Amino acid sequence: MKQLIGKPHLFGRVKHLRAGFLIEPIGLITLQPEGRISGYGNPNEGSWIPYIHGEVEGSRAFAFITAGNKWIPSSTWTQSMGDIPIGFFSDEPELAYSAQKLCLLPHTSLPVDTTIVYLVASCLKFYEHTVPPLLQQLFAEGIGPDRIKVVVNGCAESSLRTIDGVDYAFSAHDAWEWSALYEAPLRWQFDYAFLLHDTSVVFPGFRRSVEEINGHVAWDHLPASPMARCLLGLYSHAFLMRCNPWLKATDHIDKQNGVLAEVAGELLLRARTALVIGDPELDGGARAAVFRETVDYFNTGSPRVRRVFPAVKLHKFLHSGTTNVKAL
Repeated sequence: MKQLIGKPHLFGRVKHLRAGFLIEPIGLITLQPEGRISGYGNPNEGSWIPYIHGEVEGSRAFAFITAGNKWIPSSTWTQSMGDIPIGFFSDEPELAYSAQKLCLLPHTSLPVDTTIVYLVASCLKFYEHTVPPLLQQLFAEGIGPDRIKVVVNGCAESSLRTIDGVDYAFSAHDAWEWSALYEAPLRWQFDYAFLLHDTSVVFPGFRRSVEEINGHVAWDHLPASPMARCLLGLYSHAFLMRCNPWLKATDHIDKQNGVLAEVAGELLLRARTALVIGDPELDGGARAAVFRETVDYFNTGSPRVRRVFPAVKLHKFLHSGTTNVKAL
């Protein structure tokens, strides 16, 4: 408890993956010495007290008490995973969360020497049209050309080129956005790569949202939405290399199966450690992507649905209805 009290932590839900665990953030929270809670407000976490009925002594365990009274707990905390406290939600009225596993992750910044690159997925047919405006948006966020990597899939043969300071990998691997995740760790060195599509638009605050992430654990994957929709998010180099044989096998996957693997969270489920990128406007809590209007964004006669990823200030334009998925 001495290591916990008075220090900010990321309060989150722990969910199990096939190969590890995912933390879905709820908000930033600090337990103050007198039992007060600061930095986060919810009736479930009105205050905290020592907890003496668990497997360990009261000096090493605590309970969150609901704001409605001073004795009914909403969760009890008697375990830890390394130096990460683990609790269980116990407030029966909120049935969806009852007995759910919770955590307090030390609020730690990434090491200053962490290398983050921005990985743009594109294709041979459209990259000359779609990539330049996206590059200008990334430049406006203060992201230099040396930190941007572009993978152009569906080429006759593989090659590397540098165009106006930006590294391009022209790849014979042809698997939509999966090709970018396959090629990136083979072509470049980095700690994390943020995957974004050439059919995306980024807005002010994008870079800050991506780079101000919790660095307490060496994460495999930090998705931009809880189920890693559209594959947007940060991937560690080590994780992509571990998944490289499977990513290689996606070569020439059709769009239907490519989307099926994506929305099933296939890559997310392979992670050993994952943390959803939180939204600063929700005090660091997780936020799902939302669909908005249909618009012919590229003025090509092919309507697309705008999908907003608010946690990272990014909008992605997806094919709509019966639109030809191989057309811009």
